[in-house]
Amino acid sequence: MLEALSRRIAAEIKRSDPDGPTSLEVMEYALAIKLTEISTIIFVSIIGWFTGHFFGALLALGSLMLIRRFSGGIHFSNLNFCVFFTTIVCTIIPFIPLSLSVILITNVCSLLIFIAYAPNHFIYINKTENHKYYKLICIFICMLNFFVQSSIISLSCVVQSFSILPLWRGGERKWI
Repeated sequence: MLEALSRRIAAEIKRSDPDGPTSLEVMEYALAIKLTEISTIIFVSIIGWFTGHFFGALLALGSLMLIRRFSGGIHFSNLNFCVFFTTIVCTIIPFIPLSLSVILITNVCSLLIFIAYAPNHFIYINKTENHKYYKLICIFICMLNFFVQSSIISLSCVVQSFSILPLWRGGERKWI
């Protein structure tokens, strides 16, 4: 559905400006990413509102998106499944209370994974000069939760750290 919508929007843009510098495929890809992000934010917001955990769900999504930006991780090949999976994870996380000791244990586990494997971008699209600092940013974000002690941030870090493990070797095959 998201792929078809991004293809249709890109085709309309290209039809409006056939001599534009961006190819149809590049526009379609960029639009698909944006539509996935927007759809996930909308669905997480709506479900979070109805479940009474609006801010918790948004905190889960925000922390997951932030750490994912710098740590990388495996990608689902189906964008609709990506939206579904992320929405489910981010709306369930606020319902899982953790004791302080469990928060600390999950933080340590996530931190060790980020130290060992971050960043793990299975497919490099735009490797920048700042890419060498991504591991430090991931470590900093994870360590920040030792002070904040949020179970939501802790669980978001665990989910994201799991996605960068080398279990997914051959990440170019994409998952699902």
